[in-house]
Amino acid sequence: MAMMHNQETESWSGEGVGTSAESFLARINREVPEYSPTEAADAVISALCERLPGGLVQELREQFPESLRRLFERSWKDRSAPANKFDKDDFYLDIAERLQIEPESVRLVLHVVFGSIHSQITERLAEKIAAEMPPNISGTWDAARRDADLPR
Repeated sequence: MAMMHNQETESWSGEGVGTSAESFLARINREVPEYSPTEAADAVISALCERLPGGLVQELREQFPESLRRLFERSWKDRSAPANKFDKDDFYLDIAERLQIEPESVRLVLHVVFGSIHSQITERLAEKIAAEMPPNISGTWDAARRDADLPR
């Protein structure tokens, strides 16, 4: 299923932070209206932040606008925290459990939330995050990047 790109979305500021919590969540709501956008984003961001090294999580946090930083406050971990195991099946199951959905439904949610994350961060950070992912998840991450309103 092709993702629709809405040209009327608020663009990334280019000043080291993304757009706003409202535009971030509106994009998710537009693409997967059957899920709460806040819950979908929280499930994916929490699962992702648990599996990335703390320094990378801090970079991600710093590129989000303040409203999103606050929204996902419990997801951010200390800069010195190590990465946890990053396995596709465990990652999908973690998100499915958080959202109380079937694991088969997770890929679409991941794609949409990953696209919203991409709209908030620089390509350089996106590439660093992709390097920490297993290939079968980084493929979804990269596909979502192509659909995002990319910062330059």
